[in-house]
Amino acid sequence: MRKKSVDSPEFQVEGVYVRSKDHVQSPFRYPGGKFYALKFILPLLEAVPHDEYREPFVGGGSVFFGKNKVEINVLNDLESQLIEVYKTIKSKSRCQRLADRVAKEIASRERHSEIRDLRPNDRDEAAFRTYYLNRTSYSGIINKPAWGYEVGFSSPPANWPAFLAGAHPKLKGVQLYSKDFLDVMLMPKVGNNLLTYLDPPYFLADQKRAYTKPFQLSDHVRLERALRTYDSPFVLSYDDCAEVRDLYSWANIYPRQWFHNTANSSGPRKVGRELLISNVKFRLGLFD
Repeated sequence: MRKKSVDSPEFQVEGVYVRSKDHVQSPFRYPGGKFYALKFILPLLEAVPHDEYREPFVGGGSVFFGKNKVEINVLNDLESQLIEVYKTIKSKSRCQRLADRVAKEIASRERHSEIRDLRPNDRDEAAFRTYYLNRTSYSGIINKPAWGYEVGFSSPPANWPAFLAGAHPKLKGVQLYSKDFLDVMLMPKVGNNLLTYLDPPYFLADQKRAYTKPFQLSDHVRLERALRTYDSPFVLSYDDCAEVRDLYSWANIYPRQWFHNTANSSGPRKVGRELLISNVKFRLGLFD
């Protein structure tokens, strides 16, 4: 029988989303990105005092880039190509080389095909390939990337250096890994108060289309088992489905709705039903 979180700590949520002082835009497009969900997620994270922050599924990093940076920050994603771009942006010299290179690029079907077929000779070229495909492929998907750039709607290459320059200082001192999520969750705490935000692939998502390393049913179960006995506060975002509600019936569940950042055109975006799940209780504010 799963334990109930009846004795979980409680935190007051103001319910008003105010951009952090060091808020920057994520330099990536990413399937399932949380740009539209920041107004729901960040008030929860900021309500929990913490000096160490971890994201085992960082993806495009909208939450990290949007929140107040704390003393110790650990970002992880099993997509090693993506983490290589993070490492590039973190390095001042490599970030500048990437910015200089993409500034000279064009966004076209022909160029997309050329970059897709490129076999990188070094880390800088690998990061360039991944970043170009991320910015020009459908929903930012780098697994079997398909052309997905729309002139007049998608951000042109001339803007990409500014995205990189904005993200660079936020990544200073950040620990970057490409490991299994459990390896990061179970790392010894360094700070006094650890907070973990988790944004795994959706339970009902098309895993093979979006990710090079699909998240299997067994992985969803492994994650739930680890969180059931997790000894630090966490906030978890998931798609709202019966399977997730059953898995986390022991936790505090907050249903919300926000736009999915997966559209590829200027047409209306789909509104998705989502769940924010935690082992702590949040009082008042936007969840009342």
